[in-house]
Amino acid sequence: MRVAVGTDIVDIERLRGLVARWGQKFLNRVLTPREWQYCRSKANFLQSVAGRIASKEAVYKALYQHGASGLSWKNIEVLDGPTKAPAVHISAKAIELIPEVEIAISISHTDKHAIAVAYVEKL
Repeated sequence: MRVAVGTDIVDIERLRGLVARWGQKFLNRVLTPREWQYCRSKANFLQSVAGRIASKEAVYKALYQHGASGLSWKNIEVLDGPTKAPAVHISAKAIELIPEVEIAISISHTDKHAIAVAYVEKL
């Protein structure tokens, strides 16, 4: 068993600028349709998007330590799990690169930043 940890922080004002400049094109690039549906249902849309982006980056960093590289934003999906805690779903491509992993994440945010930590255990 090997463990890897990844973390990332997103500045929400910077994200606001990206969304203002690129709009839906940017959001379609970084979010899956299910993530987009989740985020747009939230009162603070940008905090939700920032949390998803920070989570994906944190998961990518941890998976990379296990040898998975070349993943895109949409190969990692962050949704609410059965207990409403965030859960990570990885694509078939990601599973092919790094099979038999368990992933746990934690997301937190303020008005200015979203941060995520990912814990990846290779079984």
